[in-house]
Amino acid sequence: MGVIRAIVAAIWGLIRWLGQVTLLLLMPWRWFRRRPAAAPALAAAPEVQAGPEVEDTWPEMPRTGRPGTATDEQVEALMALRVVPAPPCRDLHDYSREEAAAILDAIAFAREVASQVTGGEDEEAPPEAFTALLNDLVAETLSDDELRSFALRWAKSGKPTPIRENTTFDKARAVVLRYWQPHETAS
Repeated sequence: MGVIRAIVAAIWGLIRWLGQVTLLLLMPWRWFRRRPAAAPALAAAPEVQAGPEVEDTWPEMPRTGRPGTATDEQVEALMALRVVPAPPCRDLHDYSREEAAAILDAIAFAREVASQVTGGEDEEAPPEAFTALLNDLVAETLSDDELRSFALRWAKSGKPTPIRENTTFDKARAVVLRYWQPHETAS
């Protein structure tokens, strides 16, 4: 009788141990599972048409200031934001002080516009969609004279939020709306 109890206790202990191991193996999947498909507010980056390799044609920022005068602090800030120099610059040090400041201000402006237009839902966006949105918005901001001067005035004003909504702001909103679709409210 004692032997049977020992065997049953050993089998029961083995079953409990296997259950604990199974839970430990399944637990990370519960922590890192994906959100439901309907949850992301930002769409994936627009698809590039198939066919021969097509280079991205980004709008160009007009050159200002004396090239190569960007300060070390500006270059470090650009590096921290993972800015890649655009031609004709081969290195972040090739930018002028004015260009580096404009890029940094345009990035701050783009983040604020995205947050203001989406109502904070941009934080829930997949990183690749959010990066594509910011890249597009920064490029548009730097290349459009009216939008660039609006963004630089906003950055220099020291008033971080909210950005005054007008026809110039609508240009930036249009870029955000290429990537983000507002959630439909249930009636």
